[in-house]
Amino acid sequence: MLGAIGIILAVVLVVWMIFKGWHMTIVAIVSSLLVILTSRMDVWEAFSVSFANSFKNFAGSWMLMFVLGAIFGKIMQDSHASLAIATAVVKKIGKQNVILAILITTLVLSYGGIGVFVIAFTMYPICIAMFKEADLPKEIFPGLLLALPATVGMSVGPGVPSVQNLIPTETFGTTIYAAPIMATVCSVFIFVMDFFFYNYVAKRCKAKGMHFQPGSNDLVVKEEHVDMPKTWLAFLPLIILLGSIFVIQSVFPTLKATFIAVIGMTLAILIAAILFRKRFNINNVFGSGCANGLAALMITSSIMGFGGVVQAAPAFKTTVNWLLSLPLSPLLLAFISINVICAITGSSSGGLRIFMETLGQHFLNTGINPSVLHRMTAIASAGLDAMPHASGVVLANSVANTEMVNTYKYTFVSQCLIPLISFGLAYILYLIGII
Repeated sequence: MLGAIGIILAVVLVVWMIFKGWHMTIVAIVSSLLVILTSRMDVWEAFSVSFANSFKNFAGSWMLMFVLGAIFGKIMQDSHASLAIATAVVKKIGKQNVILAILITTLVLSYGGIGVFVIAFTMYPICIAMFKEADLPKEIFPGLLLALPATVGMSVGPGVPSVQNLIPTETFGTTIYAAPIMATVCSVFIFVMDFFFYNYVAKRCKAKGMHFQPGSNDLVVKEEHVDMPKTWLAFLPLIILLGSIFVIQSVFPTLKATFIAVIGMTLAILIAAILFRKRFNINNVFGSGCANGLAALMITSSIMGFGGVVQAAPAFKTTVNWLLSLPLSPLLLAFISINVICAITGSSSGGLRIFMETLGQHFLNTGINPSVLHRMTAIASAGLDAMPHASGVVLANSVANTEMVNTYKYTFVSQCLIPLISFGLAYILYLIGII
């Protein structure tokens, strides 16, 4: 009992410390210590094994992605290519449609197999230029950035090449296109809700007198005062990034998605460096990019270390077993248990995998259509996974240099509340036989 209380208090402590502006490394260590002490775990073993393994596994797996993503973002910013893209988009669609443009772009990128971490670094300089043009406050950036890549592009959309959409295929024998009608309807619902929500937020911010305020690391200039590259040249590195990933995935379907993304990002960096070589100092850009990427990686890895300690705690296993034994209907049980596990660990894939390993086969034996099980468990994993200590939420705020206390209210609506409602929509579709 004490251990379970300790886990709950640790999650609360994480949220409180994040909102108070504590550095994520301190947050992770202090919260982990609370779990360790209340669960009566060996302090040194918990930090040197559970915390360290989760930290180094994440850092080791994602180091290249973070560094390359940050370098690419820095090149696009310092060369003013991001400004050229933003200017072209704003002139084409109008300042009033910037939110729609960002939603569509991030959705396309995520559907193309580009992960949230890469999208954050790639889109940030472009989004900031768009935010300046539309006079939108930076506080809505993290939520807007993650709105679709962390929902539709992660687990809700049919055919998305994500881990969350692949995990159910291993247990249920389905494909990533499982329950296509249900997936499409829910995806459209989330898109529309996000569009109206962020337009509402933009109007509210304007009414409150909130304006765009660049951060200390943001390079913001006026178009008339800078020599921007031609629009087609500015877009070319992004086209190379998307195109190379699509081609490599098609030709070599067995390659890991992260490896393909690394190749695509490397090609995009090389093309951008050649095209814009006279517009920036290559040593400074690569050095700053590496520093920014590694800083974001350390922050994100720290919170993953906390998740490793939580999952190693005996009370966590007991809590999971209790959740999975609740006398509820199968789909409701999946919804509650997956969301609770995701909320505690701050990981959608972690919560989904734990559920599948524990009750996946049992659910398959219930007779419910495997495609329905696949899609609804995947949708469930996109709910409370976006807590303040979730890696994607942490990274988005780190990249934008924004405070969680100012941004999370928007993130919660688009990454938690709307996906939770979409599960209800999926359940209604299931009841009336539309899958």
